Amino acid sequence: MGKAEAIMLAFLLIFSSLGCISSTQTSFNSHVPTSASPQNSNTTTPSTDSSLQSTTPSQTSGTITSTSESWLEGLDKSKFHFYIYGLDTCPHCQRMKKLLPEYFGDNSVTFYEVRSSEKNLQLYYNFSRLIGVQGVPLVGIFYDGKLYAIIEGEIEPRLIPKLVKEAMKNKGVILIISAGQYILPFNNTKAVNAINNLTQWFKEGVPES
Repeated sequence: MGKAEAIMLAFLLIFSSLGCISSTQTSFNSHVPTSASPQNSNTTTPSTDSSLQSTTPSQTSGTITSTSESWLEGLDKSKFHFYIYGLDTCPHCQRMKKLLPEYFGDNSVTFYEVRSSEKNLQLYYNFSRLIGVQGVPLVGIFYDGKLYAIIEGEIEPRLIPKLVKEAMKNKGVILIISAGQYILPFNNTKAVNAINNLTQWFKEGVPES
């Protein structure tokens, strides 16, 4: 992805990169909230997008509806699914676990508790070794069964369709993690191998009971 595209993507994806990080490389027993900006701990709606600000969701049968669903960018909300590696003690993880179903439906989230499952912990370390993630929530964004983005931290739900459309436009998987913003292109053999591994790891976890 070129410099101009990276700048455009960064501008488009103004989101609150809040999450919990491990204080060591080998244990989640001690973690502290961290913020990438001096804003408060709530997910922030971008002030640069008036269409997002004007949307006023209302609660109906556990799913967010609104007077305008232009935030979906023409995508089908029922085709989104989110795999989250997180902690039951992480407020950012619990916020994403609760908030995403309100926008995308009750069955849109699969949550993997990292500390209570040795398999989940090992899978999380796979992500850490491959793409350098350090914290939770770690969110895999899938659309129609295909991985389009990986987020380390919280994200405003109404930005997610924009993110998926941007990934489609750039023909790759977008990574927004503590190390920076990247794209894994579908036309690169090494990147495709990485995408296949990442997809598998998101689907192999042990869901929270």
